[in-house]
Amino acid sequence: MAVGKIWAQPNYVVEPLTLNTGYANEVFAIACEDGIIYCSDRRTSFLVNRVDSTDNPLYHLFYAHRKDSTKWGVPHLLSRNMPINAHQGPCSVSLDGQEIYFTANNETGQRIYSAQKSGKNWINIRPFAHNSPNYTTAHPSLSRDGTHLFFASDMPDGFGGFDIYVCERTVSGWGTPKNLGPGVNTPANELYPFIQGTGVLYFSSSGHNSMGGMDIFSVREVNGAWGQLYRMEEPINSAADDLSYTAADADGTGGYIASNRTGRTFNVFSFKSLFPVFSDCQEQEENEYNYEFRNLAAADDTIDLENTTLKYVWDLGDGTIMHGQVVEHAYASTGQYEVFLNVVDTLTNEINKEAAHYMMIVEDVEQPYITVSETLYAGALVTFDASKTYLPELDIEEYYWMFGDGTRDKGESAKHVFAAPGVYQVQLGVIGKSKYTGGELKYCTFLDITVK
Repeated sequence: MAVGKIWAQPNYVVEPLTLNTGYANEVFAIACEDGIIYCSDRRTSFLVNRVDSTDNPLYHLFYAHRKDSTKWGVPHLLSRNMPINAHQGPCSVSLDGQEIYFTANNETGQRIYSAQKSGKNWINIRPFAHNSPNYTTAHPSLSRDGTHLFFASDMPDGFGGFDIYVCERTVSGWGTPKNLGPGVNTPANELYPFIQGTGVLYFSSSGHNSMGGMDIFSVREVNGAWGQLYRMEEPINSAADDLSYTAADADGTGGYIASNRTGRTFNVFSFKSLFPVFSDCQEQEENEYNYEFRNLAAADDTIDLENTTLKYVWDLGDGTIMHGQVVEHAYASTGQYEVFLNVVDTLTNEINKEAAHYMMIVEDVEQPYITVSETLYAGALVTFDASKTYLPELDIEEYYWMFGDGTRDKGESAKHVFAAPGVYQVQLGVIGKSKYTGGELKYCTFLDITVK
């Protein structure tokens, strides 16, 4: 078994799996049940070594059971019902584990097929509706809800090489493939799409000024368009070929990539995010210090307020004096304000001082708070600030920024450059200890911002 170095950067740890052989290629792994399905051109037996027409070993889909965090069971063929004399390529399994889409490649071309689970076998193998002898379909990725299928193809209407397409599932089957457009696709090759549970699409590309051969990119659909693109940082990407990002959970805290960064062959690597997950993120509320002050008699329907001889004078504690049964006032900032209501009888000139007296406490909304300029431009350096965060019961240990384009940062303030115009959902997560229990607490807010 091959064991290699561990790559670690502020946001990720990347480590080769111990099931890598060191002599065969292992690529494209997806989490499935209690293990992974992955592609390899290792021998399927000691007696038979299947090869293609050019004498290259065939890739097959293998399943390996996870024993613990580092150990795996002996890999075995996923199914002998699948085309055994063809290259079996990347696949995607439905959330319930009952449907699989996979790539098969032989002398007639590379196509997508589907199958259904029956016990430990896969049956009812059927070609994808949009297979064609005139072009390739490959690398399927089924959305978490099963309604969309992403795949790579060199259809003639593309931007060159392989492009990423998506189909929507209808009552009559898979709808017409839709090219994801120039924000994703280039004249080079875009391959290995993977749609994450959060709606972020990951894919590999030799275009987009990749840092080395194939790089892994992420993109999110905003207002019906794909194209706010982000190249995954190191150590997900390297100077070698990096491809086939797949997440092991809906949030993407861990998963798998394939890379030839360690030598001649491709190996499967696991990645783990060192960035915490904030699953319950609330939209940021604006802090408003507007209050209404009302004489209690104003709510009494038995009192004739029109004909009363009483005059109501409010001292609102910040130097503001107002008159009336009901007054509205906006304080300039948070703080404690001592409020008095004096009542003057205009008929007798008698003054009832402090007819009402209470301490007004003006506070911010308890939440992480994002401060940023109202007008933002693509390519310009933007400063995000969290100093107005108000969480009085929390000893804050760290602030975490998620900028909505796949990039992240830490600290009370953070600087960021948005590469393209669009609407980005920026999230601010805060982690700390409760002042009362000492337990860890997490809070998160988001703010939709427009970049011109």
